Amino acid sequence: MKKTTLFFLLLLTFGLQGQNLTKKQLNKLETFGITTKALDYNNEIIQANLKLILLKDKKRKTNLVTGIVFSSLAIATTAFGAKIIDNSKNDQEGVGQAIGSMFVAGGIIELGISVPFYISSHKRKKERDKLIAMYQDSSNH
Repeated sequence: MKKTTLFFLLLLTFGLQGQNLTKKQLNKLETFGITTKALDYNNEIIQANLKLILLKDKKRKTNLVTGIVFSSLAIATTAFGAKIIDNSKNDQEGVGQAIGSMFVAGGIIELGISVPFYISSHKRKKERDKLIAMYQDSSNH
């Protein structure tokens, strides 16, 4: 019984350590203009909001990079398809033009896929900035 209780207490302390913000996370919050020294870290709501700011920023960056990758891929695919179409204008069977058209259509689809990632990135940035403003105002007073 004592071993079981000790084991659960040990697990509980490991779980509590994961709730504190790391030095790296605090430095990241400082780059947003939040003075972390003035905040009460014992308040669970403040800690949850600070972690939410970091999570929103991470999601924003991920969505932005994904949008950039899809946009770049769309441009490359569309240009490649246009080049295939241009090179196969004298082709009697039209196979080259069909393949080029498929590449152009694929590029347009990839461009359409990238738009929601850009929109989501902008949305996450607005949500993050709203939370940041809340803590910048409270730390400047």
